[in-house]
Amino acid sequence: MTSSTASCTPGRLAAALAACALAAGCGAGDGDATTGRRLTHATRITADAGSVEPFTTGLGWRVALSKAHLSVGALHYFEGAPVTARRGGPGRGADPSLLERLTRWAVPEAHAHPGHYQAGEARGQMTEPVSVDLLRGATALADADAVSGLVRSARFTYGAPPRGPLAAELDGHVVVVEGRAEKDGASRVFRARAGANDVTGDATGAPAVEGCVFEEVFIDEPGVVTLVVKPAVWLDQVDFAEVREGDGGEPIDLEAGSQALRGFTRGLKKGTAYALSFAPGSPEEEEER
Repeated sequence: MTSSTASCTPGRLAAALAACALAAGCGAGDGDATTGRRLTHATRITADAGSVEPFTTGLGWRVALSKAHLSVGALHYFEGAPVTARRGGPGRGADPSLLERLTRWAVPEAHAHPGHYQAGEARGQMTEPVSVDLLRGATALADADAVSGLVRSARFTYGAPPRGPLAAELDGHVVVVEGRAEKDGASRVFRARAGANDVTGDATGAPAVEGCVFEEVFIDEPGVVTLVVKPAVWLDQVDFAEVREGDGGEPIDLEAGSQALRGFTRGLKKGTAYALSFAPGSPEEEEER
């Protein structure tokens, strides 16, 4: 059931999950009776606290968000290590080689670069698209079909076209973010929008981010998968000086082809903007923790 980033489509993943559960039921596998059991997990999504409150970008802009609408597609998680994991292994020593250091420089580990990501065994999927307001706290998504086993990484997919309660407001886009950015006395009220084409991966041809971090865990019981999205990462390299000053406080769009918009779309593709974790039990129990 080994999956690659290019071939693990939702249909194939579903078949892989079923095959894994069947093999476990027949006594196949690596001898661990808890691996491959079918499970169902509640799923929820929320923004990180550092993005809900005003934050400072890498270019020194102080940003306060007033809107962060996101179109969510499928969510898959896997056994393979995330892109941000340290290359090599414990047996390779503490000091990386010159070639490895150069590779890290050329291919920054903060980006989910599909050419350097091996998804490994499929562990779960949530496939019901929806649109959410990230600034309104945690939102429940559809349940995920899963199998027990080690989980370390995930694929986040933008929902295209958008569906759900905010589909009309998204107006065909997969992300709409609005807010105010301030720096050295300058102030810009902005709107950043992106469509599916803006976030499509070069290798997969899909509006997806590969190799996101799933906090490493061996899952052998039902629970709650939480996806934390970080809009501050999306906007970290946006130079709002390119956004023209508006009248009356109405948000001004990041212009097509501008460096500001390119900085935004690059941020949308960063694996560090999406982090997942698992907690056993029900959503109510997770809220109480």
